[in-house]
Amino acid sequence: SALCNGRTKPKEQLFWWHKCQFNLVHGANTAQMMHSDGHSDARITLLPLVQNHIILKVGKDLLYHQLIPQISSLAWFTTVVPLVLVLAVSGVKDAIDDFVRFVLLSCTLDFAHHSSAQSLKLKDEKWMNIQVGDIIKLENNNFVTADLLLLSSSEPHRPDTKLMQNSGRTTFKRTSIDRLMNVLVLMIFAFLALMCLILAIGNGIWESDKGYNFQVYLPWAEDVTSAPFSAFLMFWSYVIILNTVVPISLYVSVEIIRLGNSFYIDWDRKMYYPLNDTPAQARTTTLNEELGQIKYIFSDKTGTLTQNIMCFNKCSINGKSYGMLPIALILWVSRLSLIATNKRTNKNNSISLVQKQGGSHTTFFSCMAGNLVYQAQSPDEGALVTAARNFGFVFRARTPETITVVEMGETKIYKLLAILDFNNVRKRMSVIVRSPEGDLTLYCKGADTILYELLHPSCESLKEETTEHLNEFAGEGLRTLVVAYKNLDEEYFQDWIKRHHEASTALEGREDKLSEIYEEIEKDLMLLGATAIEDKLQDGVPQTIETLAKASIKIWVLTGDKQETAMNIGYSCNLLYDDMADVFVIEGSTSEDVLNELRNARKKMKPDSFLDSDEINIQTEKSSKTPKVLPDEQANGVYGLVINGHSLAYALEGNLELELVRTACMCKVVICCRVTPLQKVQVLITPNIQPDVTNNLFVAAAHIGVGISGQEGMQAVLSSDFSFAQFRYLQRLLLVHGRWSYIRMCKFLKYFFYKNFAFTLVHFWYGFFSGFSAQTVYDQWFITLYNLMYTSLPVLGMSLFDQDVDDRWSLLFPQLYVPGQQNLYFNKTVFIKCMLQGIYSSLILFFIPYGAMYNTMRSDGKAIADYQSFALMAQTCLLIVVSVQIGLDTSYWTVVNQFFIWGSLSVYFAITFTMYSDGMYLILTASFPFVGKQLSKPVLLKIKEAKKRPPPPSPKRRLRRTSTRRSGYAFSHQHGFGALIMSGRNMRPKSPFATTGTFSPNSEKYKHKGL
Repeated sequence: SALCNGRTKPKEQLFWWHKCQFNLVHGANTAQMMHSDGHSDARITLLPLVQNHIILKVGKDLLYHQLIPQISSLAWFTTVVPLVLVLAVSGVKDAIDDFVRFVLLSCTLDFAHHSSAQSLKLKDEKWMNIQVGDIIKLENNNFVTADLLLLSSSEPHRPDTKLMQNSGRTTFKRTSIDRLMNVLVLMIFAFLALMCLILAIGNGIWESDKGYNFQVYLPWAEDVTSAPFSAFLMFWSYVIILNTVVPISLYVSVEIIRLGNSFYIDWDRKMYYPLNDTPAQARTTTLNEELGQIKYIFSDKTGTLTQNIMCFNKCSINGKSYGMLPIALILWVSRLSLIATNKRTNKNNSISLVQKQGGSHTTFFSCMAGNLVYQAQSPDEGALVTAARNFGFVFRARTPETITVVEMGETKIYKLLAILDFNNVRKRMSVIVRSPEGDLTLYCKGADTILYELLHPSCESLKEETTEHLNEFAGEGLRTLVVAYKNLDEEYFQDWIKRHHEASTALEGREDKLSEIYEEIEKDLMLLGATAIEDKLQDGVPQTIETLAKASIKIWVLTGDKQETAMNIGYSCNLLYDDMADVFVIEGSTSEDVLNELRNARKKMKPDSFLDSDEINIQTEKSSKTPKVLPDEQANGVYGLVINGHSLAYALEGNLELELVRTACMCKVVICCRVTPLQKVQVLITPNIQPDVTNNLFVAAAHIGVGISGQEGMQAVLSSDFSFAQFRYLQRLLLVHGRWSYIRMCKFLKYFFYKNFAFTLVHFWYGFFSGFSAQTVYDQWFITLYNLMYTSLPVLGMSLFDQDVDDRWSLLFPQLYVPGQQNLYFNKTVFIKCMLQGIYSSLILFFIPYGAMYNTMRSDGKAIADYQSFALMAQTCLLIVVSVQIGLDTSYWTVVNQFFIWGSLSVYFAITFTMYSDGMYLILTASFPFVGKQLSKPVLLKIKEAKKRPPPPSPKRRLRRTSTRRSGYAFSHQHGFGALIMSGRNMRPKSPFATTGTFSPNSEKYKHKGL
């Protein structure tokens, strides 16, 4: 078998469902839905399939058990009706999801240019009509909704595109409440088994002590031969009765609540951005309550905090800074510097810099409405090429081998000989071109920290001047880039290009060989200068960050900008401020330096963290492995941390990772500058970090990914879980929708477990008074409708509409968000309290009605303590109690809440009066579970079996006269029976069954005994 990453390649299985083909890979977290025509239009996750499988499995097992008469205590409909309704609701929810997705796709993904396999004529067609074999032409900003095979591209280096670089495996994300619920469900199943075991043991003891000697009245079933076997059967009978402690509607109710809260995000007009007609979108329905528990926000800078609208602002050429005048005069001054400068060297360098901007890029152009529109891999390249055009160097055309540039009105064609690609390690890009005059030149652009190490020694003085300019540019928050060049010898280049071709076609170690070739030629570069690009902050970013900081949310910014630029942006958006106790800067060049800087920072923030009694130190000493989750550590003040990419590379190593986490997590703000995309993902998977806002793979790797649909944010949006147009909407997403969703889900779970414990444990207490015979307390239809009709709508109403405070107060007091971070509203302790409250309520709900009806009689002397009356009283009290509890738990009353609560009670009483009416009894006599006095279903079955035997002849009874004042003895005219009685001939045997072998409760002896 083929190996994939050191593991056996997973086996694929295909199956069809509703005319759709699914391709499931074992071990994968997601599966892709394929239409019968072969194109893909959606993604499904395996977890809903597994949950539905579990629901079906449990429901089927319970139904099978209920069909076994030896252990069945409930009718089949008590399981079938809830199961059918649960699956129906789940299907409706999935249908709504699919319909909404279909509408969005229909609105967004409208037409595709395609040609059929028979005729190569392009025409517009809807995606739904695309067939296998069609050839599709994709243009810029087109969405891809099918699996396509790339035949041709205008980009010669297709793997360098963002789509290819950001493609990765999708993982299914789960909330902390989901993980807790899985643990709690296992605990509940263990508790269920314990209850059934106790009752089964009780049944075995009761049958051996009393039931064995009482078989005349309650004979054992035919297959039951001993008390232990009876206990075994009763164990499974109680499993059927008590399984409502974990109802199958739990997960479906959770999904409905999440779906409703997702709609609130989509419908929120305060998160709608009218300038580009972009509403907020909840692209997943499984992470809503997790938004109310965020501790860390990881944010990219470009396009997230900033507008991602790049504008060429300043530059440094040959040690001279340009751009100090207002922006309107920059172009005019720059043109003069290029045309009328007195220094030949400065003129050559100026032209070379702009030539570099016009030719060293991976930009394409298109003509829209008669204007040139550049399509660049990054906005920085677009800004540089646009600036070169404004300076008189217009990029006009490009082929895989040539670049056409109009230089000051003169058209020149440069031959593109090689592209030395950018990657996360190199942090630079180079091109080798041949000018029309035949000169060979290598142009290189990249970060100053990288290019400075590759410069010729003669550039030392120029480097110092350029560094001063770079620091000025970075201090203003501008994005900087250094540009250099190198003239190449023809003979050397021909030899190098051959070795480059060999390296690029190598079957083994290709990347390493290419890196060596690149390093060889990118040496002794001549410094041209530097560029500075402005990217303004979005509106409301400082206020949003300040609000989130008050909510005890720690913010990490990961950017590729210079340290000075990143710190300046940090101060401008209130990430860093002067009132901080200190801002630590980690810039060590060795592993030891980084370790010392991190430890010095931690020692200042929390000196006690170095003591042997520290909890983390104890954990580390006990185990050689680093703990996966570290406890929160509180610093003695407010601190910030700035670390560059070079130092971060050391800090992410195994022996320094724990030190980085401990130090950084105590800081209020962390800024990582000059980091690569790979380092961003590495930071995300560092222990004890819960990320939020990210980009592309950064988004996909986060627990919750939030995409900003800005200038180039569509790829991030497609990878995200939630999206909106502006960063300032994040505070509303977390502090309002996230907090509401978390509180609602916690209230739902607490009430849901409480009402089911109170409902189910009444059966448990009743078992001690019914000989552990698996007799139910409630009417079977009440058992069927309790979770589906009587209590489902009130709790859903609370879970969809409840608010402790409105949105204005949630934003004015961000501290209200803290309980969610600390997981205070629902945890194992809260679950235990709900469980104890349910047990206490069940005790009250059983023993109060039992005591109230014990040995009670009506005014006419007849007993009213029958089983039917007791069951009706118990279930009515239960429903009233849980309805009062839901009212006490509700903080925000609406018409819907009132209607659900009072409507559920009204439906219960209507059904109860109908079910127990004389007319219903006459229509469905066989369906009535109650006949006469206190007779449970097991007892009824035993009596029915006894009735099959011939009854003994009943002794004749004389008609009794009506009562009168005169004595009946005085009117007796017959001879007395004294002699007969004294002879003893009329006496029966001591055993009432010695002659007949049967027992009749209608005999004269036993008829009046109970009266």
